[in-house]
Amino acid sequence: MGEFRTSSRTRPVAAAVTDVGRQRKHNEDNVLVKSELGLFVVADGMGGHNAGNVASALATRSLDNFFEATRAGILPGPAPADEQELDPGARRIVAAIRKANHDVFVISNTYTQHQGMGSTVVAAYVCSETEQIHVGHVGDSRCYRIRQGAIEQLTKDHSLINDALALKPDLSQDELARLPKNIITRALGMKDAVKVDIRSERILPGDVFLLCSDGLSGMVSEQQILDVFEITQEPQDACELLIAMANEAGGTDNISALIVRIQPEAPEERQPDSAELEDTRPHRIDEFGATMPPAAAVEETQSLVEEVDLEAAASSDGERVAAQQVHSIADSGLRSQAQGASGRAARMAAVPLTDRRSRAATGSGRYAAVAAAPSSPRAPVKEAPPAKPAKRPTEVRVARCAHCKHELFIGNRFCVECGAPIKP
Repeated sequence: MGEFRTSSRTRPVAAAVTDVGRQRKHNEDNVLVKSELGLFVVADGMGGHNAGNVASALATRSLDNFFEATRAGILPGPAPADEQELDPGARRIVAAIRKANHDVFVISNTYTQHQGMGSTVVAAYVCSETEQIHVGHVGDSRCYRIRQGAIEQLTKDHSLINDALALKPDLSQDELARLPKNIITRALGMKDAVKVDIRSERILPGDVFLLCSDGLSGMVSEQQILDVFEITQEPQDACELLIAMANEAGGTDNISALIVRIQPEAPEERQPDSAELEDTRPHRIDEFGATMPPAAAVEETQSLVEEVDLEAAASSDGERVAAQQVHSIADSGLRSQAQGASGRAARMAAVPLTDRRSRAATGSGRYAAVAAAPSSPRAPVKEAPPAKPAKRPTEVRVARCAHCKHELFIGNRFCVECGAPIKP
């Protein structure tokens, strides 16, 4: 869990947990918690382990880079006609998602192994200066608001069923039942341009926002979500409980929960030094049930990002590319958590299993209370042997940009770091 102080009367307190679930072998979800930017993202990748997780990692990294580059609030280029009436914060999140879509599209059309990859995304920007939250989304990842004991879904799934209802609102339940389930009609990376739905809302102290993938919303009802916040108001505890509930209901998909609580700002609080700030990076639960510490969870995502050129492209000006080299990315960044490098495997083995949150008997019959078993010390675990190297790595030719020295794939028409065009 991380907290960040702002100069306004409220501040966001956030936590995130992502889990592989009980029926999938790999986790294609990615989450981002950047409290200092007011940015919170859940992305659900599609396309298999060698593509879906890359797409979702690219989407979150692209959003992060865009918000870092626009800290001053200046957005590149003029606002499109359909965005000129939007609040500046809303324009910023829409522009960031559109940029992420472009990055996913370019990479999927550059590298054969990742062709056709895509990702849903739901991103929230909490602007404490204007006391607003701006929620942008593409696909069926959702954002809920919990306020004064009531829950409201702030996003609308881009699904076949919803599109059918928009065209013909009087469809019967039988007709709806015959439509395919879990078919989304909009996602990042499918085309070079995407329509982003945006919603802006005033924030109030005590508001709670839940961003989640469909692996959670498809397993846990809105009433059960409310029950969780009757048990605990701590974002980290609530995330872990929601993940446990989704797994108990079947865990048919990867599960991600990101919770942002709007907390009143105490006037006497001081700005903490950088050394005092808590680590806000998300936790990850591996397929063995162990909670990976933030450093290990982020290390895994960043290895994917670094090895498939996940830096954002920005402009059209630049210089020629120089110094070519050969680089293998076949299995090093795309292996599963259980088959990782020896250092990460040792860390995973040494992490004690998280408490499995038992049900408490309640009159409602819902998952409305938990009993946490005290953790006991465990014997040290020997370090796992180094993983065997990949037998047949795929060699991919790469180049280095003469302008910014960033590494990129041969075949790119521009540098994905600085935007410099690549001349043949």
